[in-house]
Amino acid sequence: MMNLQLFRSWRNEDHHRFNQMQSQQQQQQIWQESIDPSKLVLGKIVGRGSFGVVHKGSYQGQTVAVKVLDFGDARITEASVEFVKKDFIKEVNLWKNLHHPNITKMIGATMSMTMDCGNKIKKSKQKLKTESNFCIVSEYVKGGTLRSYLSKNRHKKLPLKTVLRLALDIAKGLSYLHSKKIMHCDVKPENMLIDEQHIIKLADFGESRFESFELLLVRSGEIGTRGYMAPEVVSRKPYGHKCDVYSFGICLWEIYCCECAYTFNLDNITADIYKDLRPSVPVSCPRSLAGLMERCWETDPRKRPEMKDVVVELEEIGKFETMSENLEPRCGFFGLFGLGR
Repeated sequence: MMNLQLFRSWRNEDHHRFNQMQSQQQQQQIWQESIDPSKLVLGKIVGRGSFGVVHKGSYQGQTVAVKVLDFGDARITEASVEFVKKDFIKEVNLWKNLHHPNITKMIGATMSMTMDCGNKIKKSKQKLKTESNFCIVSEYVKGGTLRSYLSKNRHKKLPLKTVLRLALDIAKGLSYLHSKKIMHCDVKPENMLIDEQHIIKLADFGESRFESFELLLVRSGEIGTRGYMAPEVVSRKPYGHKCDVYSFGICLWEIYCCECAYTFNLDNITADIYKDLRPSVPVSCPRSLAGLMERCWETDPRKRPEMKDVVVELEEIGKFETMSENLEPRCGFFGLFGLGR
């Protein structure tokens, strides 16, 4: 009798999750123009990715970033355009409902932008052909990417307070996404922007998706970027939001070291070898921070912490380090008992 009740409970839960997933999928396919393309002014290209080009521009007097989808081959088929269009609508409908200090704000999107934007480019008479008429307009984050910031500091490294502050911003952003049942799926310094107040904002939701029951059961292809990609994704095993936690662990190492975790090509490395790859944690790294990195990049996703718990842990590490700094000049207590790594 107990087994029958348990079975029915599972069936009811699966049915609820399946209905929730269907509702999410239906919402993702609804399209509505949310900006007036005639008021959009494109400027210089400030970034490039595998699926598009980012322009600095303006919209109704506001400085914005404009991500224009790039179809690549000019001879792209109708079927391919439909596939890209479907993914574009999914990204827009997922991103537009996100509101958090550590998430880049989306302003709107259009599939009707004139591809010949020559008359709308500031300070230029040269005509510019955009890559497509599909574009997403978001807030312009002036400070550039976290990757460029780390590169500038690779010789002097960052103070621990700065490392913790940056890591906490990322953790809060990911925790918010996971609370909405959203996986970012491409967490890396190139997809993080720093504003004028030195706050990090997660960006680029082209690979993001809702974490559904179906996704956990069905093996998907690789999504994201190798080096930050969790072993279960590379192995094409079922995966969930813990794939973002793995990526965060690698990013945390890179923030502390101001270096890329891997300087060699990972594309042709087999899944069996990839799952054991990890950067070496410097001996100078505090034990608490090193331990957090290592738990985040555990091979078994079940052993990785939730991002909401990572937020709490980083806050505690920050408090401890502040207390340690305040006491050390007076009595050297923490150094005496070897609490550094």
